[in-house]
This record gives sequence, C-alpha cells and structure tokens, in this order.
Amino acid sequence: MASHARVQQPPWQPPPNADGKPIHIYNSLTRSKTPFAPLDPQGKKVTWYVCGPTVYDDAHVGHARNYVSTDVIRRIMRDYFQFDVKFVMNITDVDDKIIIRARQHYLFDELIDPKRRRGTTTVQETSLAAFRAYLSKNLKSIPHDVSAEELFAQIEKYYGDVLVGKALQEGKISKDDEDKTKMRIKTAQAAADGIALLEASPDAIEDEAFLGKVKDVIMPYLDSLYASTFDASDHSIFTKWAKKYEDRFMEDMQSLNVLEPDVVTRVTEYVEKITAFITQIEQRGFAYKTSDNSVFFDIKAFEQGKNSYARLEPWSRNNMELQADGEGALTKRTSEKKSEADFALWKSSKQGEPSWQSPWGPGRPGWHIECSAMASQELGAQMDIHSGGIDLAFPHHDNELAQSEAYWRDGHREAEHQWVNYFMHMGHLDVQGAKMSKSLKNFVTIRHELSREGGLNSRSMRILFMLGGWKERFEVTEGLKKEASAWEDKVNNFFIKVLSMDETKVVNGHESKSNPSVQIYLAEAKGRFHSALTDSFNTALAIQAISELITKYNTLEASTIPLEQTKTVALWITQMVNMFGLNGAATVDRETIGWSGIDIPAFARPYLTLISSIRDRLRQQAQKKGHIDVEDVTDIRQNIRESPLAESTETAPYQKVLNDVLAMVSQLTESKQSIGSIMGVADRIRDENLWDLGVYLEDRADSPTARIRPVTKELREAKDAQQAKKAKKSLADRSRTTTATPAARDDKRTISPQELFRNEEYSAWDDDGLPLKDNEGNELTNSKRKKLKKQWDHQKRLHDQWQSQHQQAQHP
Repeated sequence: MASHARVQQPPWQPPPNADGKPIHIYNSLTRSKTPFAPLDPQGKKVTWYVCGPTVYDDAHVGHARNYVSTDVIRRIMRDYFQFDVKFVMNITDVDDKIIIRARQHYLFDELIDPKRRRGTTTVQETSLAAFRAYLSKNLKSIPHDVSAEELFAQIEKYYGDVLVGKALQEGKISKDDEDKTKMRIKTAQAAADGIALLEASPDAIEDEAFLGKVKDVIMPYLDSLYASTFDASDHSIFTKWAKKYEDRFMEDMQSLNVLEPDVVTRVTEYVEKITAFITQIEQRGFAYKTSDNSVFFDIKAFEQGKNSYARLEPWSRNNMELQADGEGALTKRTSEKKSEADFALWKSSKQGEPSWQSPWGPGRPGWHIECSAMASQELGAQMDIHSGGIDLAFPHHDNELAQSEAYWRDGHREAEHQWVNYFMHMGHLDVQGAKMSKSLKNFVTIRHELSREGGLNSRSMRILFMLGGWKERFEVTEGLKKEASAWEDKVNNFFIKVLSMDETKVVNGHESKSNPSVQIYLAEAKGRFHSALTDSFNTALAIQAISELITKYNTLEASTIPLEQTKTVALWITQMVNMFGLNGAATVDRETIGWSGIDIPAFARPYLTLISSIRDRLRQQAQKKGHIDVEDVTDIRQNIRESPLAESTETAPYQKVLNDVLAMVSQLTESKQSIGSIMGVADRIRDENLWDLGVYLEDRADSPTARIRPVTKELREAKDAQQAKKAKKSLADRSRTTTATPAARDDKRTISPQELFRNEEYSAWDDDGLPLKDNEGNELTNSKRKKLKKQWDHQKRLHDQWQSQHQQAQHP
C-alpha cells in the first residue's frame, strides 16, 4: 500500500493465485511491483484496456512514447510470456477539445472566404481585434492597445525576466506557468509579425505565411464571438474533423509499427450504451441531475456506500486545477453541484455544441464515463490491465474507477468491487524539463520526426523508448540518442557479420567443434533477459543483455566457433528483436536471421559480388607485384562475360558502376602505376562509386575478400566526421600558408615555430606556441603533444636556418 504526503491509497486485492507468480508489474494501484496473475482460471487469457487518443490534432512524439511503450509490453505479454491478450482501445471522437477545434477552424475558414464571412469587419480589422483580445486574456501586463511594432519592447519590459529563465512571480516558481507564458509570448509575436505583414501589403491576406502567423489568435477570438450562435446540428462539422485525425493517428501508429488493437471503440458509436450505464449509476444512488439536465457523479454518496474514491492519487483529490481540466473547457461551474469535486457523467449541450438524445435531455457524454462504459461493454465487470499516460491518472482514471465500481457494485456485498487489477501508467516525455504537450506547443509531431532529415526512424525511436523504460519520466538527450544508436549499430554489425559467414567459413577451412564459451554466454544472456522482463518489463536491462552477449561473442576467436553455433546465437537475438517489434512485421518464430536494413537487394548482388571481386583482385595484385597488367584486365573481362548478369531498369545503376570500374582498371595498364595509385582506385570504388548506391565494401584483416554491406547511419556519421576533419585540416593549412609573405609563401622556413600551430585546429597554446587543447577544448594526449613537439623542433631548426641566411643576405 503506497502513500504520498501521508495520504494512503486504499487497499488493493491481489487476484487469486497471484502469490509466487514470476512476473511482477509496477502497479499504480499500489505504487509498487505486484505479482501478475490473470483473472482467467487457466492463466492464459489477459484482458487489457488502453485509453486511446482524443483526435483533434496530430499526435506528437510524447504520444509515441506512450503507445510504443504500451506496444512493446503487449508484445512481451503475447509473444514472450505467451498470454492470449485481448487488447481494447478507445477513440474519443466527441470531446470539448474536438468541438472547439472543429468549430474554430470552421469559423476561420469562413473569415478568409469573402462569400462566407460573417459580419462586415475585414480580415485586417479582425486580426487586430483578435491580437488585442489575446493580449488582454493571456499577457495581461501588456497594454491591450499596444501596436504590433511596440510589442517587442513591451514584452521585454514586462516579461523579460521570464524569457531569461526567471520566475513569473518573484518567490513563486512554477515551470508550467513560465513555459505557458513563453508559449503565449511566441504566439503574440507571430501575430504581430502577421499584422505588420498585412499592413505593409494588403495582398498578404492570401499568403499562407500571414495566415499561419495570425491563426492562433484569430480562432479563439472568432469562437468567443460566434460560438453561442453557431449551428451545431450538422454533426459532420465535428465528426469529419475527428475522423481526419483518427485516420492520421492510425497512420502514425502503423509508421511506428504499433500493433492494431483487437477492438476499437468510439464514443459516437456507444452513446446509447453510455446513457444506459449512467442510468444504472443513477439508480444505485451515486449520481444526480441538475436543473440544466446535466448528470453528475456523487462522490460523497459513493464513499458513504463504503467505496473508495481516488484509488490512484488520493493526494490529488482536492486539486481544483486538475479537476477543472478533467471537466473540459466548455463545462461551466454550477452552484447546483453537491461538491466541487463531483464530475459530469452527462453534459447538457449548449448552443454551438453537438448533442444526442438521452433520458435527461439533449447532451453528450462526459469525458470519464466513455471509458467506463465502453471497457465494461467489451471486457465485463473486471479486467486484468488498464493503461494510459501518467497525466490521466487523476482525475480521469480515478473517476473511471469510481464510475465503474459504482456500476458493478453489488449492494449486498460487504467488499468493494475492484474493476481493474493492474493499472499501468506510461511516463511523460520531457522537452527541456517540461512535459511535451499540445497546450505548451513544445511538441514535435510523429510524422514530422519520422520524415525530417536526421530525425528518428521507427526502430531508433522504439529503441530509445525501451532504454528510457515505460513508467519513468525521461527526456530525449543527445547522450541517450547516442546510446540507442550505438546499440542499433552493434546489432546491425553483428547481423551483417553473421550473414557474411556463409561465404567465409568455407575459405577459412573446416568447421570447428562446439565452443563451450558460446553456450555459456548464450545461457547467461537468456537468463538476464528473462529476469529483466519478469521484473516489470525492464526493457533497458533486456536489451543490455543482448548487447553484452554480442560483446562476449566478439571476444572469441572466430575460427573456434562453428557456423551453426553462431547461427543459434544470431537466431535467438533475431527472435528477441522481432518480439520487441524492432523488425517490422517479422514474427518471433521467424527462422530468418537479421532485421530489415542490412539486406542487399537480390537483383543487385550479382553485380556487387563481381565489382567486389574486381576490387579484391586489384588490392591483391598491388600488394603482390605492385602493378596491374593486360593479363589481369583480360581475366577480369572474362569473369564479367561468364557472370550471369540480368540487365533491367533496376540494375542499370549497378551496370554503370561496373562499366566505370572496368574503365578505371583499364587505365591502370596504360602506364606503370604505383601501388598507391592502384589502392587509390580501390578506395574510389568503395568510397564513391558504391557508396553513392548505398553499398559499402568492408575490408577485413582475417579475409582476402571484402564484406558487402549496406551503408548504415553509423558509416555515414563516421564518413561525415572524417570529411569534416579533412576540411578543418585543409583550412588550417591554408591559414598557415597565408601567414607567410607572398614572396616566401611556398617556403615553410619563413613560418615561426611559435606561429606554426596557431590555427583553428587548436584552442589553447603554451608560451612557445605548442598546442595544449584541441578546437573543442579537450586536453591533447601525451602522444599527440610529443608528435607536435617534434614538428615544432624541426620547424625551429628550419626557421633559425632561414633567419641566419636572411640576415647574411642583408648584411654581407
């Protein structure tokens, strides 16, 4: 039983036969890890309900963290622990946020269309009025009649401290308040820029840049003017909006390789069942109707009936801000509520809001009741697991529990009804210390992150979330991204290495006997992996076990490990990454080693094999006899003629590279070439010709043939770093050259040793001009300093000699 500030959670009743079960889950109902046992007497079926999205806008990476983490756990339950999981997810397709957003966009579209525009005010007049209304409501310290040009100065005057990280109110630090203020300042500044743009050019009204800048201040302003007269009888205004973003959410989940739910429930399809659910709660004496035909849950009556309210966060039950947020922006306070904490089960609809018929009059379901009714309809009086984001714990999930337990409570029983046995809450994703959220506008949408250059892809995002854990609050730092990338690269390289072994094992000789170390390492990894997953799905430790297995395997001499034993290790790793959803639609029982992204297209392999063999021969001949002769080219041409190369549109780029390679080889025979020239051609084939096709030839010390592999993110980053280093060195060389006089620029002796290393390559020097730190501020290693000291001594001798000769020439 957990406590928070001395407020204890109500007792939790473990399911039958839970004692001694190996799987433990961190349960929000106890704030501790509890043994997991399903309600199913056979222990195989698991029922699970997850709170889905409110579909009024695109999902962001914070949502991805929630649903990807949930998906990973679902896969572990289904594919690793072999439970038969029934997974139900709701879609909130009618809600205050949806109503407001759909209505605002409808009104905005009317404004910019002269044929539909309400009233006689122009877009410019509306923009200015909306700007002033926004300031009056959200940045109250700034005079509401300030001009767009004066806004920046006023922001500096009244909110300058907030912009540099200080508290909004002296002595009162609330990061959310500061973050919201910064967001509002950003919105106001954008609107001011838009108004200035329109004042400078009236034609800007049709410019997307102008509309984008002013939209966030105009839409709430229009809604404040016309919501009360808005005709909401056409539900399609709202349902089309919700359907659009539901479809986009489902597309995002598919892009993230999140499994589809077994059942999807939508509020608009369950209204009749929801009203029946409310009716039963009312009949049990736990709800009451107000004069405006709304229905509220009666918390006092519920607790007097020996039930527990706020099971998850009893310490938050008096948090009025959370309660108001849970009721929605369109819910107005009423003096008819028996308690401020009582929450709406049914909301009577006002003008401008869609409504459905009910026993209490036209209205719509409250937010909390929808999940209770839909989950009960699909899963019954009890479920094993309920999950969602941690921000839903109070009041949403606590109200869900109260409603459902009021509905299912048998009045003749002394014990309370426990609707959910295990509540799992996914942690927040932070951005610079603040929760990523739409209200703060500090979010990155899933589709933008997946599509932007340098952004995370589906696999890297999933690995990142697995490293962060599912319940912890965490921030995506550069360090964590590098850790995730390093793990992915390690697995990539292992798979590529294993898949190339079929070609090299024959070359290296007979198969060795079974290596006992491999067996031990694999058994240890499986044990750590299993322990991690039974310990509340600790995916960070689980993937660490995979990493350690690869590390230990790589320390062994390759020739001592038989191919079949290697494949056994690789297949287990493959099946575990498949189980986590890191390999697209691949199933856990798939027998193919590896994951997507490491394969060379089958149509390209004959060409690449041939090009690689030509390059291998170049390198071997250069090292053996130091040149390429006509006989070598003749043999290469004969190999090409004998190779089964199927030409097509797909193979055309590879055919071109093959032709280019052959031309380069032929040129090597026209004159006696040095070993360096031949090796340079080999490097060009690897680093340019094939690189541009997304293929890399990896030279190996233990094999005369190169490994053919795709260009990975790791290889690209390494090449970029190498090119940046070369560019920096080139710049430094040019900088040193320019320190000499034009006449002596080519004579390095003119450079003083004290000036030799004073360039952008270093950031600190001693009195003699010897570098102490590199350009990133890191101390130079002793070996590097010794090397530079030798160069300094050599330059000093040259410079002293030059000075002596120069003086003699001037004074013969």
